[in-house]
Amino acid sequence: MAIFKYFLRLQYIDFLIRRKATGDIKTFADKNRLSKSGLSSVLKDMKEMGFPIKYDKNKQSYLYTKEGQMAQQLFVESKDILSRNDLRHVGLYDINNLCFSETSVIEPCEKK
Repeated sequence: MAIFKYFLRLQYIDFLIRRKATGDIKTFADKNRLSKSGLSSVLKDMKEMGFPIKYDKNKQSYLYTKEGQMAQQLFVESKDILSRNDLRHVGLYDINNLCFSETSVIEPCEKK
């Protein structure tokens, strides 16, 4: 399944970045069994998903500019997710007016 393989690749890339063990683009691509352009495409996707990735010339490694890591699973049990009532208490959004977002999963719906 292509999406599962891609998710595993993202986990491995995250692992290497957190350890600052990527090397330059060629070395990093080789570690992922990708071409340089293939890896560049994956890194672009990750940046679009919000991963704060940059290349540090001094360390000769890609790294995150903020502390954090990739979520290790896609499925989360209901007990670990905020309920509609919990979201109301957070008070960030009108939960009845949330829409899909390509950049942040959810966002306030635009009135059209």
